Amino acid sequence: MTPLAYYQEQCQKGVIVADKAQLLVMQQIDALYHALILEHKKRKGRLAFLRKPKLVRGLYLWGGVGIGKTFLMDCLYHCLPFSKKTRMHFHQFMQWVHQELKNHQGDNDPLLRIADKVAKKTDLLCFDELVVAEITDAMLLGRLLNALFARGVCIVATSNIEPDELYKKGLQRQLFLPTIASIKQHTHVIHVPITLDYRLRHLKTAGVFFSANDEEAEEDMEKCFALLTAGSTVSKAPLHIHDRSINIIKQAGDVVWFDFDSLCHVPRSQHDYLAIAKIYRTVFISHVPVIPASAKNHITLFIHLIYVLYDARLRLVMLAKADIEKIYTEGHLAFEYQRTRSRLLEMQSEGYFSQ
Repeated sequence: MTPLAYYQEQCQKGVIVADKAQLLVMQQIDALYHALILEHKKRKGRLAFLRKPKLVRGLYLWGGVGIGKTFLMDCLYHCLPFSKKTRMHFHQFMQWVHQELKNHQGDNDPLLRIADKVAKKTDLLCFDELVVAEITDAMLLGRLLNALFARGVCIVATSNIEPDELYKKGLQRQLFLPTIASIKQHTHVIHVPITLDYRLRHLKTAGVFFSANDEEAEEDMEKCFALLTAGSTVSKAPLHIHDRSINIIKQAGDVVWFDFDSLCHVPRSQHDYLAIAKIYRTVFISHVPVIPASAKNHITLFIHLIYVLYDARLRLVMLAKADIEKIYTEGHLAFEYQRTRSRLLEMQSEGYFSQ
């Protein structure tokens, strides 16, 4: 099944709503699908060793939050019948690159070793949420991308900003400009216009706060997760942040689901929450308890967690054992919790989600 056929099937099933702007993008994704299959066959042919892999020009899909960019990319990824494909959140990919650089310390030009490793297993590399904020990433990215392009790795990326805006106020940005030029040369840059924020629509329908007294609250959470991640690959593998493992219930695309204990027990810290906020746009949290006065670590971490999610304007879907007002009613942080309570209430509002 081609990506366009898959998209149309999802529309017929009612998983998504047909969108004219998305259909135009899907036509280009379909063309890329056929080009990749043709090139893949040539690379597997009898005389493949005599030819240099031809680079198939990729895609750079950019536009606002919640307009379906990730779903469109995943239509391509899921429909491609070959296994030499990789899909990663861009932040996770750069974490992997930094770890590989540590592993290859002392080697001549370790970035080329990393490019060889990727190209050996990957003809298509999909990045979700490409953004460049750190100078170290900015300086690495150009050489690494050029090495991947030279090895015939096709790149498809989603981003909230157009290439010319990447790393806009970064240190020594002039050194990053050739990277922007390379992205524009080796990918078709496509703006996906905002016609409807699908996540906001889904969250309006499903709700964002559930209490244990709600009938079938767990089932409602599952439906909400399914709506927000339709078409994306679901993983239950733990996250690895700051050399520590964080268990999750599941994650797909830029949506992640945690149990309260995984987030608000030592050795968690605010640094973990900041890293999560860089990777994801929507966070689900289950089994938030009524926190007693004696649980100082739990309430401290919970307050820090909500502050980070609120400050990053992440969307929060939460299942708690009590109403927001009753989660923490007494203890040495009761005053501080009033601000957290206020944030939690605001995070349920349509105005917050619209931002």
